[in-house]
Amino acid sequence: MELRRFRGLLESGAMSLSEISRETGLDRKTVRKYLSAPGPATPPRRSTNGRSLARVIDEFAPLIDSMLRAEILLKAAVIHERLAREYGFTGNYQRVKLYVQEARPRVAEELGITPRELAGMHRRFEVIPGAQAQVDWGGATRSRAYE
Repeated sequence: MELRRFRGLLESGAMSLSEISRETGLDRKTVRKYLSAPGPATPPRRSTNGRSLARVIDEFAPLIDSMLRAEILLKAAVIHERLAREYGFTGNYQRVKLYVQEARPRVAEELGITPRELAGMHRRFEVIPGAQAQVDWGGATRSRAYE
């Protein structure tokens, strides 16, 4: 919770517990509990014990960048699947998704694609006839005959 940013206002008398409670939408007792608790104003940093913490994704970043250079609209799910299957990637999908979200605009700029052009691009989804079906259940209602 970001209540600790109100600690200085409370201590200086600029705001009361009730005012902070109204501002945050929390109960007054909750505000008192968190503001009276000792602790730093920022979360503690993770200890590295003198060594650098490398992310699993960092090793695969150049490979992901090259995949995006080959096909700028490649989905993060496809990239994650390829990394796991072909390169032994053990990281999770979310990490790949976050990296792709950061890398795609940078790679697009390298390729001379403006952000506006990138936003306008889309991938057409096609399948052979009869391979898939689609059903819209939005208008379906439950009838009394099935009860």
